[in-house]
Amino acid sequence: MIEDSMHLVAAELRPSLNALLQASSQFPPLNGANLGFYRKRARFSGAKPLADVPYYTVAVPATPDYRAFKLWVVNALPTNLANPALLHFHGGGFVMGDCENSLPRLQQLAMDTGTVIISVEYGLAPEMRVDEAQAQHYAALQWTIEHASELRVDIHNVGLLGVSAGGGHAASLAQQVIQKQQYSLACQILLYPMLDDRTGSSIQPPVHHGRYLWTAEQNQFGWQAYLNKTPGTARVPEKHVPMRAASLAGLPPTYIGVGALDLFVNENIHYAMRLINDGVATHLNVVAGAFHAFESVAPDTPIAHRFNCSLVNAVVDLLDIAIVKKPM
Repeated sequence: MIEDSMHLVAAELRPSLNALLQASSQFPPLNGANLGFYRKRARFSGAKPLADVPYYTVAVPATPDYRAFKLWVVNALPTNLANPALLHFHGGGFVMGDCENSLPRLQQLAMDTGTVIISVEYGLAPEMRVDEAQAQHYAALQWTIEHASELRVDIHNVGLLGVSAGGGHAASLAQQVIQKQQYSLACQILLYPMLDDRTGSSIQPPVHHGRYLWTAEQNQFGWQAYLNKTPGTARVPEKHVPMRAASLAGLPPTYIGVGALDLFVNENIHYAMRLINDGVATHLNVVAGAFHAFESVAPDTPIAHRFNCSLVNAVVDLLDIAIVKKPM
């Protein structure tokens, strides 16, 4: 039963988690038939955009390789002429979510760090599969570099920021950048990233990992929709899954933050170990008693505040932002 793992959850997170579990207790399972229900739920956000951090959207036209998509530019027209930037990918298990839900948090991060953040309204699975998605993500980076002057972005100080499934997209994009050798990245910042299709299929997690918010069953649905193949099998190409890459050498300095009860904690730790062993400067933050997306479920708790401060500090450190006073 779900309650069997509640004692492992940090006490300050339990009230918000219990309220969420109660509110969602009658939700249908996440599958193809019910995906529309979950997409509507994912579009809801109680937070409103911040009035003092400007943003705008840009349409990137289609090519033979990918469909048209939209970018959200946050912290538009900053004072400096060459600012650090982050290309952001939202969460949603590859199958749901959008940039607008992330907007207030991105505005706050931009304000705290002085960065320009470009958030990618990427295509969702199963309507968009992995090959087209990867081409689209690379095009988003290409657009950012090509429009650096008007964005007031320093092309030598552009990093990636990805959350959950968006962390998987960011990690895959970083690997593409290494392979293509066209651009360089300052860093990749991955919050509980979705990195390995084998989690929940050929690799079974401990029973208390993924009890809350994102389960092994949901993970398999997300990967199946994205890959259009059965996850965890030998038929999945190495280039389609970040953890399957033969080498991680040459990737940019990396920050990974994850809760100790998250379904992704073991794959995140393993990825961090591989990065370290391949000579990549890596910082790993594992939060005891925390489940998937805990800082969004209980944003006013001290544990969420510390996690968000760790994110700000990672951005400041990895983008070498000397003018910003880091939070305590």
